[in-house]
Amino acid sequence: MGKPIRFLFFWSLCVLFVFSKNIGSVSETNTHPRNSKEIENQSAEINADVSSLRLIPFPKIVQMTGSAFNLKQSLIIETGAGNGSVLGNLITEELMRAGFKQPQCNLIEGAGPVLYLYAEETSEIPLPAFQDTITEQGYLLSVDPHRVIIQSPGEEGLVYGVQTLCQLIRANRIGDAISGLRIEDWPSIQWRAFQDDLTRGPSTRLDFLKRELALGSYLKMNIFTYYMEYQFAHAKHPLIGPADGSLTAEELRQLVEYGAPLHLNIMGNQQSFAHFEKILSHEEYAPLRENSYVITPAKEETYQFLDDLYAGQIPYLPFQFFNVCCDETSGIGEGPAKAMVETYGVAATYVKHILRIHDLIHNKYGKRMMMWGDIILNHPDHLKDIPKDIIMMTWGYDARDNFESQIVPFAQHGFDFFVCPGVSSWSVILPNFRQANVNIQNFVRDGHKHGCLGVLNTDWDDDGRTFNAVNVYEYAWGAECSWNASLTPWEDFNRRVGAVLFGEEQDDFGKAVQRLLPVGGKNNSLFFHIPLASNPNPSMEKSLKAFSSQMVDETLRPARTLLQSCQARAVVNADLLDYFIFGVDRLELIVRREENRREAAAAYEKAQRLPPEQTIPSLQTAITKLRQTRDAYAGSRDCFIELWNRENKPYALSWIIEGGHKVYNVSGSYNEVISAYDALIHRLEASTKTSAALPPAGEIGLGIETQSQ
Repeated sequence: MGKPIRFLFFWSLCVLFVFSKNIGSVSETNTHPRNSKEIENQSAEINADVSSLRLIPFPKIVQMTGSAFNLKQSLIIETGAGNGSVLGNLITEELMRAGFKQPQCNLIEGAGPVLYLYAEETSEIPLPAFQDTITEQGYLLSVDPHRVIIQSPGEEGLVYGVQTLCQLIRANRIGDAISGLRIEDWPSIQWRAFQDDLTRGPSTRLDFLKRELALGSYLKMNIFTYYMEYQFAHAKHPLIGPADGSLTAEELRQLVEYGAPLHLNIMGNQQSFAHFEKILSHEEYAPLRENSYVITPAKEETYQFLDDLYAGQIPYLPFQFFNVCCDETSGIGEGPAKAMVETYGVAATYVKHILRIHDLIHNKYGKRMMMWGDIILNHPDHLKDIPKDIIMMTWGYDARDNFESQIVPFAQHGFDFFVCPGVSSWSVILPNFRQANVNIQNFVRDGHKHGCLGVLNTDWDDDGRTFNAVNVYEYAWGAECSWNASLTPWEDFNRRVGAVLFGEEQDDFGKAVQRLLPVGGKNNSLFFHIPLASNPNPSMEKSLKAFSSQMVDETLRPARTLLQSCQARAVVNADLLDYFIFGVDRLELIVRREENRREAAAAYEKAQRLPPEQTIPSLQTAITKLRQTRDAYAGSRDCFIELWNRENKPYALSWIIEGGHKVYNVSGSYNEVISAYDALIHRLEASTKTSAALPPAGEIGLGIETQSQ
């Protein structure tokens, strides 16, 4: 090990020297192979161009150099980074997943943020120089026939360089080698965050949360945050968080510990004004109600309570930012704060509450406070009253061409701000990919134009019936846009995403998402709709007209085939594709449900026209069609339960399976749909055993237009 260690020591000195000098251009360094036989054994000439690379985010500067580095040999990883063992494990896992031997990992004390991957027979080769414009988050990655070098001014940039190497191994191998190249890369935006809503029912399991963090790091994100209303296990307020569905302090500690070596920060979150309906539904907290939804700013007990909520989380969170939310505050002045509003007005009352919270977050806990910007943006004349150290989180989720109206006021008043687009997966069967793609790209573009401090790509579980796994596509798109200021064409990203996430050789995943663009964003209510009511819902019936055999033939089946093809070839994360396929299956089930309903109605109509002794065959046809739907929902229910349990704790699963949840007005469940079909089937079966006249079709929920059948 003498030569490699001496080389690395020499190399670390070179790194310090290079970063201290102003090098104006990239210099080329000649290599000196020992002989042609060794080069033949260790590398292959690969004709690859930059456009063929599949990397997310795509690097700022890439130069292809021709000769490749052979991975099918005994390899050594050496690094001086403090998180070197974690970085070595990332590379090792990727190599072994690809079928290569486990490399030897050596940690070299004091060598700094550099990493070296080489073969046992390698000779000492001078370190190439690079520009000093690379920031603490930037990195240089060099691949030649002899070794891979990653260097950075800081450990965070080294993490990103290692993740790029992992993507080269997973998504860009040609045979047993990776192409010779040189990458210089850095982010366009300092803070790049993504979110998991843990408080609208689903409470993500710790193992899946860690998996989300690993994915975020792989995509070069550096903040993970959760959204929190009530599903935190507060020791001082045990009534608030459900025992089978709350984030615990120990889990929060473990997330921080897991993210630290990846330089992925955990940012705390606690609703602090509105969205208190679950907490305020407990009589113990009724005195704090402004209304059923908003906590009152008129009582000192409110701030004592908020302090308790902060104290449950903040001691476990070393990261400097903490989001207190304070969005969507409707009804201020309806309760104890009526006199305050009459005296000061709604806006000034809102500001007073913000100042009280700021005193806790900033002065007591030493954190930099963040808040959603929607309410204060409606009262721009009060922006001057908000402390300038507060970070404004400006949010919007539509597919607008321009978001400057939500950005410029904060920039002009001197606030640091985050732009906060969303993955558009809430309350729907599959994400609204088309809306999210435009929303994320344009919001990040406009945020960067006006100097945003960061980006938060949000996820919400508004109706409690969504899965996290389907967010990976838009998380990746958000990472791409955040790193490169939305300059990447979506078509280029879409070609690369399947290889980066799953290691597929083709681009079937991106093609599947493109197929699904017309059907993304279909509301869960369409799936849980019971089309057997005696009084049909005209609006629902209109929406259901889009669900046709043409949708199945032109969109759903081709998309499913592509997803299954990607899954069959995936080397990692194949299980996440189950959630996309399940979404496609649910959409097709709606089509089949409507077809079966029409055929059952037609059969029933025919039975009504026949003498009683001749109705049985037609009634049996109607029963068969209804039973097909009923059994399909039972099968979908079992699949939903299995997928839920992979991601989430038990709490709130019953909302979707059994129904009856009232606080969030979640309507429709599997068992309610199945029970409705069971009741109608039972009624029709009874009709086969009597000569009594059949009731009108509309009375039993089969009164639809059947002339076209």
